Amino acid sequence: MDRGVSKYSNFITLFKNYEITTTITISPVYNCLKTMKFSSPLLFVLTSFLLSFTNPLSGAKGIEEALFTWTDSPSTTLNVIWLVKDKDPTLFLWGKTDDQFPSSAEVNRHSFYKGSGLEVCQVQLAGLSPDTGYRVFLGDKEFRAQTLPAKRPNRISFVTGGDMMHSPDFHKDGVKAMASRSPSFALLGGDLAYANGKSWERWLDWIEEYADHAVNKDGYSIPFVVAIGNHEVNGGYGKTPKEAPIFYNLFPLPQKLKSYYTIDLYEDLSVVILDSSHTYSIESQTEFLKSSLSSRKDRAHLFALYHFPAYGIMKGGLNSPISKSMRKHWVPLFDQYGLDAAFENDHHVYKRSKLLKGDKTHQDGTLYIGDGAWGVRTRKPEAKEYWYVEKFEPTRHVIEVEIIDNVRIYRAVNHDEKVFDEFIDKRDSE
Repeated sequence: MDRGVSKYSNFITLFKNYEITTTITISPVYNCLKTMKFSSPLLFVLTSFLLSFTNPLSGAKGIEEALFTWTDSPSTTLNVIWLVKDKDPTLFLWGKTDDQFPSSAEVNRHSFYKGSGLEVCQVQLAGLSPDTGYRVFLGDKEFRAQTLPAKRPNRISFVTGGDMMHSPDFHKDGVKAMASRSPSFALLGGDLAYANGKSWERWLDWIEEYADHAVNKDGYSIPFVVAIGNHEVNGGYGKTPKEAPIFYNLFPLPQKLKSYYTIDLYEDLSVVILDSSHTYSIESQTEFLKSSLSSRKDRAHLFALYHFPAYGIMKGGLNSPISKSMRKHWVPLFDQYGLDAAFENDHHVYKRSKLLKGDKTHQDGTLYIGDGAWGVRTRKPEAKEYWYVEKFEPTRHVIEVEIIDNVRIYRAVNHDEKVFDEFIDKRDSE
């Protein structure tokens, strides 16, 4: 789909035969917001045209590409993220897809990465209508996204995966595989751009491929929720937010400089996002995890998203110190509060565990599925079998989760957009 819709034709169509007064927020030098009022359609269009030329990076790789995320209610909010050249103005307008008059919004601007010459622009749109399409005008492009329904429909689907970009082409293929399932949202499990906390140019490739190709069959961008991985961090493990500046600058989070949080996507579907010892220790998140799970133990669909696996098959498998710590501090809480599935990543292979509880197979246990092969060179496990694993395969993939009534269906989808593994969980439908 061509996302490069000219704003000029759109604006001329929108404002033809109308006399309006609208407020447009422009973010100029050093985050100083100025407000300009336009009393005629012609002046509005001309100003929009001129502003597009004030940014020499307009249309460049990764610039003026919109990303949509959630940190709050997905039925009434949308976070919009994009990049601009340092000190250049930016124009942001938004509205429902059927609105004739776009609105303005205050733009939060801050540094992307020291020496990049770029700034991150963020807007949170709040008070939105559930299950409604919205569009934003950004640079010379129009982007569209949709809020979730207030109540979970009988059928929904989302996609998850991590370890996204050894190369832009691998990443793009994974995004296309994801988009082919037309999910409502995506859960991204870390190691996104493989920038190691400092290679900011790689993020421009990651942003461009996601923004251009993460579009569903109805033309809406696919919003995402994000977790941190070791390749977001300079040093990978045992560090602080200071060593992951791009991750913390780029993505809005419910609490500043905290990579672990919980999001309630529907009234009966929640995801706990955790930091697998990258900028916060495993143990330090235990009380948060207990509080989040205990208050949501009656949810029909309860998931966790994090990077390094508790039940991995590479990098030492169960003997990895990080895995041991997770099974000591986190897994007992998964067991206690009935976590349905944990989405794991990092190991560059596909893995679907058996249902596990108390470090044993159990019919009421948790499914551990991953393990991070969205857009990377895969690894071949050394062993032929693992007691805790039902299926593994060194294949690049994304994972689709479809919920029909209360039945959960997990599908592994390869880069050819073919399903090569499926697991149906009917436990909450009985």
